[in-house]
Amino acid sequence: MRVCLMVPERFAAEKELPRLLGEPADLTVFPEGFLRSKEDLTLALGLTAERPGTVLAGYREGNLEKAVVIESGKAIDEYTKCILTATEREKKRPGNIIRCLNSSLGKLAVPICYEVHFPEVCRVMALECPALMVNIIGTGMYHRLQYDQWRSLAKARAIENELPVVGCCHFCGEIPLAFAFDASGRELLEIEGKYGAFTIEVETGGEKPVGYTADRRPELFTTLSME
Repeated sequence: MRVCLMVPERFAAEKELPRLLGEPADLTVFPEGFLRSKEDLTLALGLTAERPGTVLAGYREGNLEKAVVIESGKAIDEYTKCILTATEREKKRPGNIIRCLNSSLGKLAVPICYEVHFPEVCRVMALECPALMVNIIGTGMYHRLQYDQWRSLAKARAIENELPVVGCCHFCGEIPLAFAFDASGRELLEIEGKYGAFTIEVETGGEKPVGYTADRRPELFTTLSME
């Protein structure tokens, strides 16, 4: 699968969409909150009406942070971020179901930004057997430790779920990044501090030689759902 990870300017969908959608790809990924209004979404739908491929973009709808799948000028599925930081909870409302998004490429697991820190979120999505996992991120990383931790978490999610994991954020003053790991955790791409479109070939649907999912003992995991 040819995946194009976008590191665009923040708050600039009107300018960025026409330029960046010129990059051909099976899956084009824009960060969390890239589409910030119904007008931005309408523009994205219009620009993709005749464009082949799937677009996955962050979309802020009121006080909800969403990921939306766009194909052939239509929004075909959306997921609302369920896990919010303390600061986000002051002004945003969480979703109430963790699930994958549907697309012509297969199911897409899309933990939004902070959600990648929670292995439970990613495992619930992985149980739907998605083609890959996509972590759309709002801002860049605020410091080097956060940058290193975020990459390590993405790599861990790839290894434990035996899924390719890719991600990207905005170019907005902090440390921007784009990354890709294959299903074994091998790094395919690391882009630090750069603006633009970054394309990578990602193998999906491969074998799962370790079989972590099959080896689970769900009856022993009930404490995960307790206070």
